[in-house]
Amino acid sequence: MTNPPVLTQTPLIENWHAGGFLVSEARGHRSRDVGTIGGATKVYPGTVLGLQTGGVAAAWPGNPAQENNNTGNGTIAMAGTPLVAGAQLGIYTAVATSPTNFAVNDPYGNLIGNATAASSSPPVFSNQISFSITIGSTPFVAGDEFSIEVEAINGAFVPLNPSASDGSQNAAGIAFGFTDATNNDVPGTVVTRECEINGFELIWPSGATAAQIAAATSQLTALGIITR
Repeated sequence: MTNPPVLTQTPLIENWHAGGFLVSEARGHRSRDVGTIGGATKVYPGTVLGLQTGGVAAAWPGNPAQENNNTGNGTIAMAGTPLVAGAQLGIYTAVATSPTNFAVNDPYGNLIGNATAASSSPPVFSNQISFSITIGSTPFVAGDEFSIEVEAINGAFVPLNPSASDGSQNAAGIAFGFTDATNNDVPGTVVTRECEINGFELIWPSGATAAQIAAATSQLTALGIITR
Protein backbone atom coordinates (compact mmCIF):
# COMPACT_ATOMS: atom_id res chain seq x y z
CA MET A 1 0.00 0.00 0.00
CA THR A 2 1.47 3.28 -1.04
CA ASN A 3 1.38 6.26 1.22
CA PRO A 4 -0.95 9.06 0.13
CA PRO A 5 0.82 12.00 -1.46
CA VAL A 6 1.69 14.92 0.75
CA LEU A 7 -0.41 17.86 -0.32
CA THR A 8 0.51 21.43 0.41
CA GLN A 9 -2.02 24.19 0.59
CA THR A 10 -1.14 27.83 0.05
CA PRO A 11 -2.94 29.87 2.72
CA LEU A 12 -5.63 32.15 1.36
CA ILE A 13 -5.14 35.63 2.77
CA GLU A 14 -8.08 37.98 2.47
CA ASN A 15 -6.99 41.54 1.91
CA TRP A 16 -8.65 44.42 3.73
CA HIS A 17 -11.57 45.43 1.56
CA ALA A 18 -14.88 47.27 1.58
CA GLY A 19 -17.49 45.55 3.73
CA GLY A 20 -15.13 42.76 4.74
CA PHE A 21 -16.21 43.07 8.37
CA LEU A 22 -19.85 42.27 7.55
CA VAL A 23 -21.24 38.87 8.51
CA SER A 24 -24.77 39.64 7.34
CA GLU A 25 -26.92 42.68 6.60
CA ALA A 26 -30.51 43.58 5.79
CA ARG A 27 -31.89 43.01 2.30
CA GLY A 28 -31.25 45.68 -0.27
CA HIS A 29 -29.29 48.63 1.08
CA ARG A 30 -31.23 49.14 4.30
CA SER A 31 -28.15 48.63 6.47
CA ARG A 32 -26.18 51.35 4.69
CA ASP A 33 -26.39 55.11 4.34
CA VAL A 34 -24.40 57.56 2.26
CA GLY A 35 -23.01 60.25 4.53
CA THR A 36 -20.25 62.80 4.85
CA ILE A 37 -16.93 61.42 6.10
CA GLY A 38 -14.62 63.83 7.92
CA GLY A 39 -11.98 63.87 10.59
CA ALA A 40 -9.05 65.11 8.47
CA THR A 41 -7.70 61.57 8.12
CA LYS A 42 -7.88 58.40 6.04
CA VAL A 43 -10.77 56.18 7.10
CA TYR A 44 -10.52 52.44 6.48
CA PRO A 45 -13.24 49.78 6.19
CA GLY A 46 -14.38 48.69 9.64
CA THR A 47 -13.51 51.96 11.37
CA VAL A 48 -16.01 52.67 14.15
CA LEU A 49 -17.45 56.13 13.55
CA GLY A 50 -19.14 58.82 15.61
CA LEU A 51 -21.41 61.52 14.18
CA GLN A 52 -19.93 64.96 14.70
CA THR A 53 -22.84 67.38 14.93
CA GLY A 54 -22.77 70.61 12.98
CA GLY A 55 -25.23 73.20 11.76
CA VAL A 56 -26.35 76.79 11.92
CA ALA A 57 -27.78 78.63 14.93
CA ALA A 58 -28.60 82.28 15.59
CA ALA A 59 -29.27 84.00 18.94
CA TRP A 60 -30.84 87.28 19.97
CA PRO A 61 -31.98 89.07 23.16
CA GLY A 62 -35.71 88.78 23.69
CA ASN A 63 -38.45 86.28 23.03
CA PRO A 64 -38.94 84.06 19.96
CA ALA A 65 -40.94 86.87 18.32
CA GLN A 66 -37.74 88.96 18.59
CA GLU A 67 -39.35 91.39 21.04
CA ASN A 68 -36.63 92.56 23.42
CA ASN A 69 -38.02 93.65 26.79
CA ASN A 70 -34.93 92.70 28.77
CA THR A 71 -33.88 94.87 31.69
CA GLY A 72 -30.31 93.61 31.65
CA ASN A 73 -28.16 94.66 28.73
CA GLY A 74 -25.87 91.65 28.70
CA THR A 75 -25.16 89.65 25.56
CA ILE A 76 -25.24 86.07 24.33
CA ALA A 77 -22.62 84.47 22.09
CA MET A 78 -22.82 81.11 20.35
CA ALA A 79 -19.82 78.81 20.72
CA GLY A 80 -17.54 78.05 17.79
CA THR A 81 -19.44 74.76 17.47
CA PRO A 82 -22.97 75.97 18.24
CA LEU A 83 -24.68 72.58 18.03
CA VAL A 84 -23.75 69.46 19.94
CA ALA A 85 -25.27 66.00 20.21
CA GLY A 86 -29.06 65.94 20.32
CA ALA A 87 -29.65 69.39 18.79
CA GLN A 88 -33.19 69.94 17.48
CA LEU A 89 -34.55 72.29 14.85
CA GLY A 90 -36.52 75.20 16.28
CA ILE A 91 -36.15 77.95 18.86
CA TYR A 92 -34.58 77.38 22.27
CA THR A 93 -35.07 79.89 25.08
CA ALA A 94 -32.83 80.92 27.97
CA VAL A 95 -34.92 82.69 30.63
CA ALA A 96 -33.36 84.41 33.65
CA THR A 97 -34.39 83.11 37.06
CA SER A 98 -31.85 85.35 38.80
CA PRO A 99 -29.22 87.90 37.70
CA THR A 100 -26.78 85.08 36.93
CA ASN A 101 -28.90 82.00 36.20
CA PHE A 102 -30.85 81.18 33.03
CA ALA A 103 -33.16 78.19 32.58
CA VAL A 104 -32.62 76.73 29.10
CA ASN A 105 -35.55 75.06 27.33
CA ASP A 106 -35.62 73.14 24.06
CA PRO A 107 -38.03 74.01 21.20
CA TYR A 108 -40.75 71.93 22.89
CA GLY A 109 -40.46 73.67 26.26
CA ASN A 110 -38.48 70.95 28.01
CA LEU A 111 -35.88 72.14 30.53
CA ILE A 112 -32.46 70.91 29.40
CA GLY A 113 -30.27 72.70 31.93
CA ASN A 114 -29.18 76.00 33.43
CA ALA A 115 -26.72 78.51 32.02
CA THR A 116 -24.63 80.72 34.28
CA ALA A 117 -23.99 84.33 33.25
CA ALA A 118 -20.81 86.16 34.25
CA SER A 119 -19.28 89.56 33.64
CA SER A 120 -16.06 88.04 32.28
CA SER A 121 -15.15 84.62 30.89
CA PRO A 122 -18.67 83.22 31.31
CA PRO A 123 -18.89 79.42 31.39
CA VAL A 124 -20.12 77.75 28.22
CA PHE A 125 -23.50 76.05 28.36
CA SER A 126 -23.33 72.87 26.28
CA ASN A 127 -26.35 70.61 25.94
CA GLN A 128 -27.80 70.31 22.43
CA ILE A 129 -26.75 73.92 21.89
CA SER A 130 -23.60 75.67 23.06
CA PHE A 131 -23.37 79.33 24.10
CA SER A 132 -22.32 81.74 26.84
CA ILE A 133 -24.01 84.79 28.40
CA THR A 134 -22.05 87.86 29.46
CA ILE A 135 -23.44 90.28 32.05
CA GLY A 136 -23.52 93.92 30.95
CA SER A 137 -23.53 97.20 32.88
CA THR A 138 -27.19 96.70 33.83
CA PRO A 139 -27.87 93.42 35.70
CA PHE A 140 -30.34 90.87 34.43
CA VAL A 141 -33.63 90.38 36.27
CA ALA A 142 -35.93 87.38 36.45
CA GLY A 143 -37.80 87.04 33.18
CA ASP A 144 -35.09 88.46 30.93
CA GLU A 145 -34.77 86.20 27.96
CA PHE A 146 -32.59 85.11 25.07
CA SER A 147 -33.73 83.07 22.08
CA ILE A 148 -31.57 80.68 20.09
CA GLU A 149 -32.85 79.36 16.77
CA VAL A 150 -31.36 76.20 15.30
CA GLU A 151 -31.80 76.81 11.59
CA ALA A 152 -30.03 73.79 10.13
CA ILE A 153 -28.49 70.58 11.39
CA ASN A 154 -25.82 68.63 9.57
CA GLY A 155 -22.94 66.48 10.57
CA ALA A 156 -20.02 64.37 9.49
CA PHE A 157 -19.07 60.83 10.40
CA VAL A 158 -15.59 60.83 11.92
CA PRO A 159 -13.52 58.17 13.69
CA LEU A 160 -14.89 57.55 17.17
CA ASN A 161 -13.38 59.85 19.81
CA PRO A 162 -14.46 58.81 23.33
CA SER A 163 -13.09 62.01 24.87
CA ALA A 164 -15.00 64.38 22.55
CA SER A 165 -18.20 66.27 23.34
CA ASP A 166 -19.35 67.09 19.80
CA GLY A 167 -21.24 63.86 19.17
CA SER A 168 -18.26 61.86 17.94
CA GLN A 169 -17.90 60.31 21.41
CA ASN A 170 -20.88 58.05 20.62
CA ALA A 171 -20.65 55.18 18.13
CA ALA A 172 -23.01 55.92 15.22
CA GLY A 173 -21.89 53.51 12.51
CA ILE A 174 -19.01 51.76 10.77
CA ALA A 175 -17.14 52.83 7.64
CA PHE A 176 -18.06 50.45 4.80
CA GLY A 177 -15.13 51.29 2.52
CA PHE A 178 -12.01 53.40 2.30
CA THR A 179 -12.25 57.18 2.15
CA ASP A 180 -9.55 59.82 2.26
CA ALA A 181 -10.82 62.82 4.22
CA THR A 182 -7.33 64.18 4.89
CA ASN A 183 -7.85 67.47 3.08
CA ASN A 184 -11.62 67.87 3.14
CA ASP A 185 -14.87 66.08 3.96
CA VAL A 186 -15.90 63.51 1.36
CA PRO A 187 -18.98 61.35 0.71
CA GLY A 188 -18.81 57.76 1.82
CA THR A 189 -20.90 54.74 2.74
CA VAL A 190 -21.59 54.04 6.41
CA VAL A 191 -23.17 50.93 7.92
CA THR A 192 -25.70 52.34 10.37
CA ARG A 193 -28.25 49.64 11.23
CA GLU A 194 -29.47 46.04 11.18
CA CYS A 195 -26.44 43.89 10.48
CA GLU A 196 -23.99 41.42 12.02
CA ILE A 197 -20.30 42.27 12.06
CA ASN A 198 -17.03 40.52 12.82
CA GLY A 199 -15.77 42.28 15.91
CA PHE A 200 -12.17 41.25 15.17
CA GLU A 201 -12.21 43.35 12.00
CA LEU A 202 -13.28 46.62 13.59
CA ILE A 203 -10.85 49.51 13.90
CA TRP A 204 -10.99 51.32 17.23
CA PRO A 205 -9.31 54.61 18.17
CA SER A 206 -5.75 54.28 19.39
CA GLY A 207 -5.68 54.11 23.16
CA ALA A 208 -9.35 53.21 23.57
CA THR A 209 -9.89 51.38 26.85
CA ALA A 210 -11.81 48.15 27.28
CA ALA A 211 -14.59 50.10 29.00
CA GLN A 212 -14.81 52.61 26.14
CA ILE A 213 -14.92 49.82 23.56
CA ALA A 214 -17.62 48.03 25.56
CA ALA A 215 -19.68 51.23 25.77
CA ALA A 216 -19.35 51.87 22.04
CA THR A 217 -20.23 48.25 21.28
CA SER A 218 -23.42 48.68 23.31
CA GLN A 219 -24.22 51.84 21.33
CA LEU A 220 -23.81 49.89 18.08
CA THR A 221 -26.03 47.13 19.45
CA ALA A 222 -28.73 49.73 20.13
CA LEU A 223 -28.60 50.56 16.41
CA GLY A 224 -29.07 46.92 15.50
CA ILE A 225 -25.38 46.42 14.67
CA ILE A 226 -24.57 43.10 16.36
CA THR A 227 -20.96 42.15 17.03
CA ARG A 228 -20.07 38.49 16.56
